[in-house]
Amino acid sequence: MKKIISVLLALMFIFSLGSTVGATSMVFNVTDAVIVVGKNASVTDLYAAEKLEYYLEKIIGKDIAVITDDSEVQAKEIVVGETNRASVGFENPKNGSYVIKSDADKLVIAGYGTRGTIYGVYGFLEDYCGCRWYETNIIKIPEIAELTVESGIDVKYTPYFEYTETDTASSRDAEFSIANGQSGGVYRDLSAEQGDDVGYIGNFAHTLVTYYCNGEKYFAEHPEYFALHGGKRVPDQLCLTNPDTIDVVYNEVIELLEREHVPEKSMQIVSLTQHDNQLYCECENCAAIDNENGSHAGTMINFVNTIAERVKATGKYDNIVFDTFAYQYTRKTPTKVVPREDVIVRLCSIECCFGHTLDDAKCELNVDFMKDLSDWGKICDRVYIWDYVNNYSETCCIFPNFGVMQRNVQIFAENNVKGVYEEGNYYIADCDAEFAEMRTYLLSQLLKDPYMDYEAEMIGYLEAVYGPGGRHIKEFLDIMTEHAVTNCKHLSIYQKAEETLYGMKNKDIKRCDELWQMAYEEAQTDAQVEEIRRSELSWRYWKCANHKVEFSRLRPMYEWMTAQDDLYDDLVEMNIKVIGEGTRARDLSTCEILHYIRAPFKWSTLYDEVYWDFIDPYFMKFYGVLEKIYYFFR
Repeated sequence: MKKIISVLLALMFIFSLGSTVGATSMVFNVTDAVIVVGKNASVTDLYAAEKLEYYLEKIIGKDIAVITDDSEVQAKEIVVGETNRASVGFENPKNGSYVIKSDADKLVIAGYGTRGTIYGVYGFLEDYCGCRWYETNIIKIPEIAELTVESGIDVKYTPYFEYTETDTASSRDAEFSIANGQSGGVYRDLSAEQGDDVGYIGNFAHTLVTYYCNGEKYFAEHPEYFALHGGKRVPDQLCLTNPDTIDVVYNEVIELLEREHVPEKSMQIVSLTQHDNQLYCECENCAAIDNENGSHAGTMINFVNTIAERVKATGKYDNIVFDTFAYQYTRKTPTKVVPREDVIVRLCSIECCFGHTLDDAKCELNVDFMKDLSDWGKICDRVYIWDYVNNYSETCCIFPNFGVMQRNVQIFAENNVKGVYEEGNYYIADCDAEFAEMRTYLLSQLLKDPYMDYEAEMIGYLEAVYGPGGRHIKEFLDIMTEHAVTNCKHLSIYQKAEETLYGMKNKDIKRCDELWQMAYEEAQTDAQVEEIRRSELSWRYWKCANHKVEFSRLRPMYEWMTAQDDLYDDLVEMNIKVIGEGTRARDLSTCEILHYIRAPFKWSTLYDEVYWDFIDPYFMKFYGVLEKIYYFFR
């Protein structure tokens, strides 16, 4: 009996070994395959197949044939989109959903809606070929002569959000946007073959009194259209209960729709959003609705509902939805009025702290936001988020929010948010001196999958952009994240550079300087040196504002003045025109004395410089004397 059992065990072992070897050897060979599309394929499926062909040829180094599904079945086929080769079902179909399936003979990539197959192709190129679209001009395409993928792939992907948007330079590039799953149409215009976009028609934000019922056009003759605030009519917000105001806005919306409505698009959005100030209407009718609802959102939602209802009553605009803000004075949820099904509420996080995650119960700035997010979700089926990931006061300075970005996007997904706009450095063309493009890449990936390997994607980006020294910049960013919030401090989007990093010791600052130097030493190309130099500006800016190291006032006056001048010159040389948004968004001063002696926060031209211009030549002579004295005693 023992011998029989031993033989059976031996046979079982051999059989299992054979099964394992067989399983591991079952692969789909991409190198030997052809691409198959439907004979009557949609323009989006054809575009997806063309992109797959283009990148696979770059990867494997040889041409790949593209055939239609009325051709004879080939030994190895990559089936793209809707064909007669495979039947694909979607458990939870949304525009952008896709499946990737494989066996030894066939690889299927197919999607739902206008964007599904395209997303599937880029998902395959990322997850199974190692491609990445880090920036517009920084794309990773591996070279793999014999490209195989495992048999038995069974991926089902559904987008977490119907609308995603970021706004730096790369975001405006169609290829970057499609590859990274951005569907919004504010900063990109995707064609029908590219899958189209979720676009706003008319203006994107702050449309009331600027785009609809314009104050310059109507206020002089009809002040009653506008808000009664502080006892007088002001042209900066509307009276949302005046029937004539409603008629004007409705008629202007209809005029817009007649010009720009595209019935074939999956969705178009009309923005009916308050102007960017606190001058809400306090007239008797508006106040009554707001008081009844316990929020100024009462009049706003009531107004938008009325416009939406009248537009839909025309029967012409089924794919039109309307959005409005839950922003500042309208952020709190109304208790009586409820948004229509075709109304989006964009909840804005402008008052929040971005050193703590939004769900940090110890952060009083974020607790209220989480309550508003929960409350809006109870009455609105389409909550969007307008989030902020930038320091608008001193954009040149480091903004250490890297430790909260992933959790914050997860919070949006877990609270049934349908769309997210991550507002960053949208004026990057004039102020590209930090990590805005990295943030855009990481946020794009997070909006595709909030639970992706965030650390791995950051490391991959840093290596691709900065070279081998990217690992030192990663350590620098870890130190920034560690010091973003200490002793219950907060990180706002209007943070002064002096308050950006709490608890930084001299040893931390010294280590950061060492890390940047090591990054330079390991750079392999001029482009990598340039990228390191540009991003280091944010660190040098912080040191200058805080009078650290070479900018210390304990150093000889000539040394710290020279350090400030060098930083200023480097900002100008790298085409940095402004320090930040708004009042900092002025050209950097041309008066030399100002950047020799003032903090960088004040390098923008904020006032009349006649006095400074007068003393400038005398100061430069004084500086020359300092230089001679300095070198005389060295």
